[in-house]
Amino acid sequence: MHRTLLPAIVATLAAALATPALAQDMPKRKSGLWEINMDRGNARGKDGKTGPAAVVTQCVDQAKDDALQQMGQQMAREMKCTWTNLQRTPAGLVNESACDLGTMKTKSKTVITGDFNTAYKMEIHTRYDPPMMGRAEGTTIMEGKWVGACKPGQRPGDMTMPGGMTMNIYDMMDAKKK
Repeated sequence: MHRTLLPAIVATLAAALATPALAQDMPKRKSGLWEINMDRGNARGKDGKTGPAAVVTQCVDQAKDDALQQMGQQMAREMKCTWTNLQRTPAGLVNESACDLGTMKTKSKTVITGDFNTAYKMEIHTRYDPPMMGRAEGTTIMEGKWVGACKPGQRPGDMTMPGGMTMNIYDMMDAKKK
């Protein structure tokens, strides 16, 4: 299960940071260890159950955080995403997007708040047409908080999943380029 959860977490974070306008306006996360809580909120399947919540930690290098945004921008191009209604608010940013995933189309509204120095929050509300895995719509809430320096032996990009499995997001990006 955790192997399928990592791509979902990476894709959600990358897509939320993907728009060219957001990339220019988005503050970079402070270097160090971030704890990221991802909750699929009201995304209920046919069985009425919500998707799994996950807490991951990620060792961030502020200088490399642009690479995650670039990966998100590439994913967005592949999904033929368009953006509208980008707004800077006193609390952060709001953006709406539409993506074409072959036979499925999505419309999303992303609200981003926080200072990215100590904490941030992203709320992503998405509608799927046709429904994806029995879900016509869903909300993903990602809350990140800076918890200190990266642990000894960690390198930038290391993400530790529930259960202790660690993968490096930058290594995954490099492998995809090959």
